[in-house]
Amino acid sequence: MYATKLTIAELYEAVWQKPLKTLAENWHIDPHALSQLCDKHDIPRPHNGYWTQKAVGKNISIKPLPDNLPTSRFIDLSSLQGSKREKSKLKVCPLPSPRKSLGRYPLLKGIKQSLTKPRHEYDYIMTQQFDDTSILRLDVSSEQRDRAIDILHSLISVFDVNGWNVKVDRHHYEKRLTNIVIVDDVELRFRLRERLKQKKRELTDKEKVEKNHNRWVWKENILVPSGVLQLTIDAPLPQGMKSLFEDNTKITLENQLGTFVENLRHSAEHSKVLEEERKIQEQKWNEERERKEKLERAIKSEQERVQLFLGMFAKWQRANECREFINEVISSELVKELSPEELEHWKAWSRRVIDKLDPLINSDLKLLFNQDKDLDNSILKEALNRLAE
Repeated sequence: MYATKLTIAELYEAVWQKPLKTLAENWHIDPHALSQLCDKHDIPRPHNGYWTQKAVGKNISIKPLPDNLPTSRFIDLSSLQGSKREKSKLKVCPLPSPRKSLGRYPLLKGIKQSLTKPRHEYDYIMTQQFDDTSILRLDVSSEQRDRAIDILHSLISVFDVNGWNVKVDRHHYEKRLTNIVIVDDVELRFRLRERLKQKKRELTDKEKVEKNHNRWVWKENILVPSGVLQLTIDAPLPQGMKSLFEDNTKITLENQLGTFVENLRHSAEHSKVLEEERKIQEQKWNEERERKEKLERAIKSEQERVQLFLGMFAKWQRANECREFINEVISSELVKELSPEELEHWKAWSRRVIDKLDPLINSDLKLLFNQDKDLDNSILKEALNRLAE
């Protein structure tokens, strides 16, 4: 399995299950670099001669992982996987001849007929219908058409043997259709096209006059086919792996198709790792957002509680002031003109008003105690600061 990230526990388990050389080959890492990586992170590894002694049946103890190591911490292997020099190396790796004829593959059947001549005078790439999902997309000149179709034929044949489904679809940010191969339930976009090169064309006499007058000349520089076919993987790949394959002086594109297919497999594995990391990161963001929302709700609730407290205090203060007012009213000269019955009636009425206002008498006081008692002082402090502002 091609790995780009491992936890300390996974790396420890791996180095005691297989020799470092074998792991290094599987992971595209230099064995010495892998041993240095283990030493850097204090991960015990087998000593020299361990695998030889184990092969003859000797019972050898395994060094335990130190207790102080964070076993769930990830170690990134991508920085060790493939240097720029290794990336530039091209190995001859052609694909076997297709098992089925061209017409046996629906996405290739009729592909020659789908390619039409360029619509404009200075265009040289053959065009296809932009909304036709029944044929693979191909962007080449008429000179490279048959060769490009043969390359697609070889690829589709291998995809079919591997059980990889192929479809044509429109990506959300592109106007034209794109080819998609599904590797281990992962959709990978790929494209076969002919590289273009810029060239100055021969201007007409009229155009030369316009150019001499500093006027713009339509398509003075044109893009012409270079005869070089390019095959690209538009999907994430581990560091050091090629996503662009093309003809060069040392090797043709046909002899790179095996590496292209292998990189598709690595891209699918790498995409799964990235997707898992994305989900973990998204989960962390959601947890952080929920934590902040919960904290914000707690602060607002505490603000309301403080405002309720202050409001009840104001009511209680007003009720006491009303009681003092009643006493002043009773002792005034005007009350002497009232009959005892009238005075008692007014006293009873005023007490009912005060009782309705006073939170120590009515049931409003209970609202102060129906709050979360587990809130810490920081929440109360933030609520008071906001009220002060």
